[in-house]
Amino acid sequence: MRFEEALPHVDGEVIRLGTRVRTVREAAAALGVPETAIVKTLVVVCGGRPLAFIVRGDKRLDLAAVSRALGCEARLASPGEVEEATGYPVGGVPPVVPLETYIDRDVLALDVAFGGGGDDRSLVRFSPGKLASLVGARPLDV
Repeated sequence: MRFEEALPHVDGEVIRLGTRVRTVREAAAALGVPETAIVKTLVVVCGGRPLAFIVRGDKRLDLAAVSRALGCEARLASPGEVEEATGYPVGGVPPVVPLETYIDRDVLALDVAFGGGGDDRSLVRFSPGKLASLVGARPLDV
């Protein structure tokens, strides 16, 4: 399912911005929300396969914790691997991608979150709980 198709099911909408947002800080400033409301979708290669992790923007993904939890050596995917696995560039990856997905429990505590909207001029507003249910995202402390 493409993220645009998922939006009605997760109380979502795409927000088109007049400026580029490449960082969590820039996204938060553009929307006038705290950085804790911004999430990032990171692609990790673990055991040779790409996985998606939805993490609150003010947190770092703990690759050692991911490795322990999943029983494989985890590393961040390269920009080329991200685009190949998701169809989106780094920084624009939406929270719905055709990958096995994990969601940090801190994100699930949010009623509304904002994440990548497919490019560096778009963000998507969504309900993390509804998204996790829709895509079968597994909660994980990362």
